[in-house]
Amino acid sequence: MIGNDIVDLKYSPSNWKRPRFLDKVFTKNERSLILSSENEHQTIWLLWSMKEAAYKVHVQQFGERFFNPKRLVCELISEKNGLVKIEDNIYFTTSIITGDYLHTIAKLDKNKTSLSSIFYIEIVSHDVQSNALKKALLKSVSKTEQLPIKDLEIKKTVNGIPELFYEGYKLTLSVSLTHCGRFSGFAY
Repeated sequence: MIGNDIVDLKYSPSNWKRPRFLDKVFTKNERSLILSSENEHQTIWLLWSMKEAAYKVHVQQFGERFFNPKRLVCELISEKNGLVKIEDNIYFTTSIITGDYLHTIAKLDKNKTSLSSIFYIEIVSHDVQSNALKKALLKSVSKTEQLPIKDLEIKKTVNGIPELFYEGYKLTLSVSLTHCGRFSGFAY
């Protein structure tokens, strides 16, 4: 199972210093990490994207949706690697940080390989961005799995989890889609 999240650092809210925001979203240790960071804005959105990516894996794994960001506890192992704990479950994260965006992939097995792609798209509308993202994922899966793109489709579960189908049959490939601001991405 895989999850991913992207944050457009230009379009991410900069008003995170408003009263109680950090208290509602981050644990005491995470707040300490943010406030002692040289780049608080980047650290906030790194931890946020770790939580979001791990949440997507957790929902795939257990089918349970919830909104309690403090239930997801982040630890940074290095500048780009971390882990997120949700009770007894551990999700391993790897992040790419650029001046424009921050992208995190979360997995159950830190050694399992994955494919991902990030791309820039002018924001015309949410639908255009979402459709471009889905087409890019299908094109990539078609190429790597050597399956005709015309026979691939994406369907979402009742929990909103994207699943891949080939000729009407569900594939075992785990996929994750994300977009924020000017950037979109997928992982599988």
